[in-house]
Amino acid sequence: MALTMEQFRIFTPQRDTFAIFGWPIEHTMSPTLHGMMFRQLEKSADYIAVAVPPGELPEALKLAAEKLCGVNLTIPHKQAAIPLLDEVDQSARDLGAVNTVAFRDGRSIGYNTDILGFSESLKKDGVRLRGKKVLLLGYGGAAAGMGYHCIREGAHLYITGRNLEKAETLRAHLQSCFPSGRIDLVSRRRIPKDIQIIVNGTPLGMTPHEDKKPLYFLPHKTEYLFDAIYNPPVTALMKLAHPRRTLTRDGAYMLVMQGVHAEKIWFGAQFTEAQTTTLLRRVYGMMAAKRLREVRGRQNIALCGFMGAGKTTVGRKLARMCGMTFYDADIYLEQRAGQSISEIFATKGEQAFRNLETECLRELAAKEGCVIALGGGAVLRPENVEIIKKSCYLLHIDPPLGRIIKNLSYSTSRPLLEKSGDKNAEIRKLYNARKDIYRAVADRSIRSVKISTLTELVAKSI
Repeated sequence: MALTMEQFRIFTPQRDTFAIFGWPIEHTMSPTLHGMMFRQLEKSADYIAVAVPPGELPEALKLAAEKLCGVNLTIPHKQAAIPLLDEVDQSARDLGAVNTVAFRDGRSIGYNTDILGFSESLKKDGVRLRGKKVLLLGYGGAAAGMGYHCIREGAHLYITGRNLEKAETLRAHLQSCFPSGRIDLVSRRRIPKDIQIIVNGTPLGMTPHEDKKPLYFLPHKTEYLFDAIYNPPVTALMKLAHPRRTLTRDGAYMLVMQGVHAEKIWFGAQFTEAQTTTLLRRVYGMMAAKRLREVRGRQNIALCGFMGAGKTTVGRKLARMCGMTFYDADIYLEQRAGQSISEIFATKGEQAFRNLETECLRELAAKEGCVIALGGGAVLRPENVEIIKKSCYLLHIDPPLGRIIKNLSYSTSRPLLEKSGDKNAEIRKLYNARKDIYRAVADRSIRSVKISTLTELVAKSI
């Protein structure tokens, strides 16, 4: 929840505190992102959001200098803050936009870390701009920052958009910053065929309008496509890219790295590559949880699949990434019954077990914000599927059969595999009977369950 200006006026920080100012501010991810960063660095600090009406920015910055260690700025304050600061970094001044303010020795200093987040994204993907033909889509604040970096790094920049007058204004401004830079204005119908890199700074394709895109096809020689949008993580524009010819990147890493650079400015923070990778995974997780509610209309994630498929392993990590609670449906059932599944089968039979399983699934599906690893046979009952899919997005974990057999080789607690002396034969028989059911009921099937692909699973599946 964001503080109002009235609340901020009487706010007294209890320790080092940072903030983001914006209007509106309710949907910002910055407090969560910086909170994760503070925990990674083991830094005792707070980060708050403050809803600052445009006319009250001067007072807010004055109060911030007295109460806070640093501030992030978002719409509509990035330009308006410049004349209110004591000093502004050169790139931020060139762009006429500040998104990070540090307070040092009684002075307020403005920076633009959006540029740094963009440059770090290209660096991560090994993209070099010098001498490359780059198409910039858009002419707003995000586009300006990305265009600035492209020209600074020696690219030949082409700018396009729906309003060519606004695009010309950006071209002229960038040209004034870099008089020797190569910058051209093109209509969307006259895009050069030999464009190598495309950078999207428009909001077209952002949730909830995910079907929209600024282009209907990509030039044949496009090597790299960067889209500053991170919700959805795979935009309609990115879907145009040839999977083998064109590398793509969404804006989540840019979001993380602009935050990393803000904390470096504020107190010299240093993040390892492993730490930024963890942050990126958790951002994808937060976005998955958000999309689960707002786009899918569900509140939970359920994992189905054959016994030994890795549902519990994946489920625990998914829950941690998404900030959700994990439940193993079989363990939940055993705790509720006071007996192991093997004991229930032995004393009451499979039918009694299935009835109890349905009751437990009804209870779990009624919870909010959880990841549920289902038992191998849970989706065999249509009633269970109906219960699950009312509140859960159902992912089918579907590794190769050989891996399942290996995972189950030492298991001694699977009653359905003990019907004959040949466990592997029973596994194959059951697997073949169930595999098409899993695929039919699931919202999506995931073949690989390697932990290294978990980020992609979250980003592209939900």
